[in-house]
Amino acid sequence: MAVEAKKLMPIKPAKQEPGEYRPERLAAYAGALHKSLEIFVSYTEQVFDDVMSEGLRPIAEAADLDRILIFRVWSKEHYAAGEIYRWDRIAGGSAPVDEVMKVLPVTSALKRWVPTMLGNACVSLRRSEFQRDEADFLSPRGVKSILIVPVFTEGDLWGVVTFQDAKTERDFDDDCVSLLRSAARLSVVTIIREEKTKSAERTMEVIRRHELMTDALNKASVTFLSRNEENFSDMMAAGVSLIAATADIDRLVLYRNQPASEGLRMSQVYRWDKEAGGSTGLIEAYTDIPYARFMPEWETRLAEGAYVNSPSRLLPGAEAATLQSFGIVSVAAIPVLINNAFWGFALFGDTRQERFFEGDVIEMMRSAAFLFANAFIRAEMEYDALTGVYNRRFFDENLKRIIKTLSRSESLLSLMMIDIDFFKKYNDAYGHLDGDKCLKIIAKTISQSITRDDDFVARYGGEEFVVVLPNTDEPGARLIAGKLLENVLSCNIPHSRSGLADHLTISIGATTGKVRHPHNADDFVKKADEMLYKSKRDGRNRYSFERL
Repeated sequence: MAVEAKKLMPIKPAKQEPGEYRPERLAAYAGALHKSLEIFVSYTEQVFDDVMSEGLRPIAEAADLDRILIFRVWSKEHYAAGEIYRWDRIAGGSAPVDEVMKVLPVTSALKRWVPTMLGNACVSLRRSEFQRDEADFLSPRGVKSILIVPVFTEGDLWGVVTFQDAKTERDFDDDCVSLLRSAARLSVVTIIREEKTKSAERTMEVIRRHELMTDALNKASVTFLSRNEENFSDMMAAGVSLIAATADIDRLVLYRNQPASEGLRMSQVYRWDKEAGGSTGLIEAYTDIPYARFMPEWETRLAEGAYVNSPSRLLPGAEAATLQSFGIVSVAAIPVLINNAFWGFALFGDTRQERFFEGDVIEMMRSAAFLFANAFIRAEMEYDALTGVYNRRFFDENLKRIIKTLSRSESLLSLMMIDIDFFKKYNDAYGHLDGDKCLKIIAKTISQSITRDDDFVARYGGEEFVVVLPNTDEPGARLIAGKLLENVLSCNIPHSRSGLADHLTISIGATTGKVRHPHNADDFVKKADEMLYKSKRDGRNRYSFERL
């Protein structure tokens, strides 16, 4: 048998009969309202929740209420609302907002209540009179009686305040409704005032954050341009850490694209991890891999210049799985377009919290991604990929420039050629992986021994390094050479086949001379190389010096 659907009847504005005249009750209402007004109006430095709690308490006591909930209308078109404040007698005052109530479900009851409230009339309901949908919504929350008071600002419905009794069913008489209307207005005005205060604070915070981001970008640019760090890895770490601190991220990975016959491929070219202390090694599994395998939906999006900004778990399956395998909780992937071509992208990661990065942070990341990519491109031309110090090309070009500059005033230049003793035997004994580690350690040790900004270290080839010391005289060059020998020995790198010592050693050839017009780079290199040959001939693990 078919069941006839129950027609939902529109609700009418509550018309309360005047209650019994009781002077003591009116006096209590007036006292409660006066006390609340005093608290709401006079607060300055008090915590907002404390003000709301203390301000609503006299109202709740006078009207014998159990809960007071304040809802803000978020959408005027649909009158969608959400809970923004809750007072609860059992909790003793301000209580946590119900997560479910932050966005109210659009029920038939709510739709029915709206026309009444738009007429600036209250809705008064008793549990025994709830219609089915009202009962479904209110009864599970322990409501026996409720008064819903609309609050308007500048002619629009700002929101509603609900006054609830969880003990008895009752009607709210005219005096009580008048009290609660005033209380609703007072509490909403207090919330609006707090929002304006916070808005001003947020504006100032946005200005301060913008200044911090601009400062971080400027400092990162200076870091990349000045090249004062010991090597490429240190230079990148210094620049990236400035951006990471401002954007509050703890991971950065730079990817470069590689064309292939079947789809675009990508490779990690740089990784930074705050927890690991900065620059870290690349992950072999993420070299020369197709977008289609790990980031199938990113290729088109990034190639068009759009970015990705999301908590990882909200991304499509492949992307989410890849990011979560590295512990990345939130991500921003920023494309790098160079000469209008999709070069690659920078991945900014947060491993601690779910978040969408704000617009100004994304814009900073766009600038930073371009900086990082250009620093890497320049590094490919200037830095040795294995050791991170300058490469032969940089050495050749800059030595010519330095000699040209110093020749104008016939200033001094010192130059050293350095060779790792019996490095071939080291590779044979320990393998090429340990050999690469050894080269990195020696390069870093040499770099850390050179402290002036104008001095630099370069990998000359194989196991040979060169040190350039502008405006350094013979005593200074000899001092540096002796320090290099000592610092390498202090690394205590085992070398069982050295024949000289149990640990790895180096040999150095050094020269110093006034740079005059006929001199060129080859003159200094040739003399330093002669001295290096002499050090090897005389037994290695030493330096030899001769003026140019």
